[in-house]
Order: sequence, then C-alpha cells, then structure tokens
Amino acid sequence: MIRKLIFIITMALANPALADMNKARAAHEAGDFKTAYDEFLAESKQNNTQAMVMLGIYYAEGNHVTRNFEKSNEWMLKAAELGDPVAMRNLGYAYKAGMGNLRRDPKKAFEWYMKAAEAGEAEAQFEVGMSYHYGIGANLNLVQAREWYLKAAEQNHDRAQNNLATMYAEGHGMPVDTETAISWLKKSAENNNYEALFSLGIIHHQGAEGIKQDYNIAADYFRKSFIEGKAEAAAYLAEYAYTGNGMEQDPITALMWIKLATEITSTVQGGELSEPSYERLSQNKSFLESTLDTKQIAAAKERMDKFMKENLE
Repeated sequence: MIRKLIFIITMALANPALADMNKARAAHEAGDFKTAYDEFLAESKQNNTQAMVMLGIYYAEGNHVTRNFEKSNEWMLKAAELGDPVAMRNLGYAYKAGMGNLRRDPKKAFEWYMKAAEAGEAEAQFEVGMSYHYGIGANLNLVQAREWYLKAAEQNHDRAQNNLATMYAEGHGMPVDTETAISWLKKSAENNNYEALFSLGIIHHQGAEGIKQDYNIAADYFRKSFIEGKAEAAAYLAEYAYTGNGMEQDPITALMWIKLATEITSTVQGGELSEPSYERLSQNKSFLESTLDTKQIAAAKERMDKFMKENLE
C-alpha cells in the first residue's frame, strides 16, 4: 500500500477516558467512521488531545466528513496547544506541504517538528534530522542531523536508522565508519526498510569490507526489498534467475521478475524504477519473450500472479 505523506495515526491511549477512546478506536478500525467521529468529537470536548488529532485526520482524509484541510489544521492546533506531540508533528507536515489555510513554510514546519521532537516524538526527531541534513527550514548542520537521527533511531525508527547508516557510510559530518554503517543498516532492515534491505543486497552482491560476495544472501535481501516496495531490486533478481547466481537458473522466473518490476513498479512512493532501469528491463523483457514460447510466457504470468497474491496483497 502506498505510504501517505499527510498524517501518521498514533493510537497510544493514555487518556483517562480509556473506555470511550477504545470504543472510538474500534469503530475506526471497523470502518464505522460515523460512530468513531461522534466518539472522538465527544472526547475532544473533554480536552482529549488524541481525539482532537483523530478529528484532524478525519478532516484531512475525508472520513465521514467532507475533506477540509483548514478544519484539520484547526484541530491539530488545538491539540498542539495542549501539548500533544503528534499534533505538533502533524502541523509540521501541514506547513511543509502548504495544506489548507497554511502557506508552505519550511521554517515554521521545522519549529513544530522541533517542539514535537523535544517531547520525544520519534517521527518528528527524524524530520528534524532531515531538516538539518539537507538545510530545509534550518541551517545545514550535519552534526545536529546525526544527533537527531540517532534519537529517532534509538526509538527504532527505520528511516532514521537508514539515514544514519548513510551518514556513517559516506562520512557526512564524521569519518567514514563502514562497520557502524552496516550495523545501522541491519537494524533498519530488521524493521523492513526497503532502502536498507536493498543496500544490504548491493553490499552482498558486490562484497565489501569484512563481507564476502554472496549472491544467495544478496538474493534474499533483494527479494525482501522488492516486497517492501523497492522495484529496482527486481532487476537484480531477474539477472540472478537468468544467470543462475543466487538461485536456480530459470528464464521463466527471470521474466516473472522483469514483469513484476515493469508492470507492478512499486508498492510505495520513492521505490519506483528509474527511467533508465525501466528502459533496460523493458528491452530485456522483449528479448526474453522472443526466446520463450507462448506456454512459457504464460507460466511467467502465472508465477507473477501467485507471487503477488502471496506477498503483495
């Protein structure tokens, strides 16, 4: 499922009105948005900031109510002013994107991220790290970027772990440290981060300091990376199937991987094939189809359908 930019739902219920919030949560998860909305609205009148955040999300996504980003921002601001870090972070998103009545303002986005980050909100800590890393909304500061990524990474935030690995691998604001980079990559991969899984696939595909080239391990990482959304991983899997590296040599399976990459592309934003990769794989697809008979091409399609049903639905 494509990941959404707008808001991340946090349903940690620490409010005294636990039973009512559980009723609202159950209705929300069951798709009964009317009941959930009514319960969240009632709770918001008791200054329940989590209910306010959910109302903000409902207006942002158009659940039961007409989508209205201005009202969404109003609910987020109410919750943020009462100290809710998730609402603070979501206001950061709103200023980052320029949603509703809020004009795009990277500096204000950073201010809200920082408030949430200082309250310990992991996603906001990651956003603060990103702001410092790329100089968006804040002055570029690689030392601060690393520190905020680390805070989020220690809370098991997969993208922060992956970005921290990149900083160590490329020596951003610190000496290159391959061992530490791989350690953070592995932690990110354990959290199913498709970029970390793909990077580990590349490392085992090529070999690196202290790591021997191993196509079997690489194939496993590439497969997991593709399932999580990295379409580019299918190019390596197609090559492996065609050459017999890392798996049994089988042109039908090679065609399956190419079809998955070019016809399904990606399950997440940011994981899509680059244009050169798409063109190269399309050429390989045409070549393979010219060497296989109709029955074999149909078999590749059947394998693709089976793979999708078992892993992507």
